[in-house]
Amino acid sequence: RESSGRGGWCGRSSPHGLGAMASLHLARQLAAPRFRFLGRGLAAVAVTRETTPNPKAMKFLPEGRDVLGAGARSIVYRDALEAQASPLAARLLALDGVSEVMLSPVHVTVTKSTLATWEEVQGPVEAAMSDFFERGLSVVEEAEVDRAMPTFEEGSIEAQIVELLEERVKPFVEQDGGDIEFDRFDHADGSLYLRMKGSCAGCAMSHATLQEGVRNLMEHYIPEVKNIIGLTDLPEEDLPRAR
Repeated sequence: RESSGRGGWCGRSSPHGLGAMASLHLARQLAAPRFRFLGRGLAAVAVTRETTPNPKAMKFLPEGRDVLGAGARSIVYRDALEAQASPLAARLLALDGVSEVMLSPVHVTVTKSTLATWEEVQGPVEAAMSDFFERGLSVVEEAEVDRAMPTFEEGSIEAQIVELLEERVKPFVEQDGGDIEFDRFDHADGSLYLRMKGSCAGCAMSHATLQEGVRNLMEHYIPEVKNIIGLTDLPEEDLPRAR
């Protein structure tokens, strides 16, 4: 099953209107064409695919199955060495054209290499995921999964930022196949550092939205935040530049 992720949180800015963002996502989901990979046998696990605002990343959801499970923080893998603790990520990274895998609570975001096309990558990813979940294999070693929320002193600026991100930003970013996490807040100059993952990493749209939507949201609720700085683990040459 396929639906378009374009025009979501990563594609538009929103000052502080949670209702508007929710309506936008609902309209997008209702209007988008839907397809699904059904697998080979009667017990096969269907895999839903959704496009994202990042043309190099696509979101895949195994129907009726969790990936990391509720409350887990997303995990990014970029090579076989990193993926030793995750049989699912290792299997997907072994496919031609797959350069990154992000495991989330209920979906997997796959990033393709620059020269690969989705026509080449999409089918093998769907087949591999369907077979993997049909076999009931373990997605990742439990020790690799972090289900703990960052803890800060109640009422602190950091605690307010994390709460705002979790309630007003993260759900919409996740719908677009990405993730956003608190890294640190610099009290000296008011800079908030956020880590971008999945489809948000290296996506010019998400970085523009970071400077508009998230910044306006923070300015409205937490005026101590003066600057938003996005961090990724991508090579320096792959990062979009703010203007």
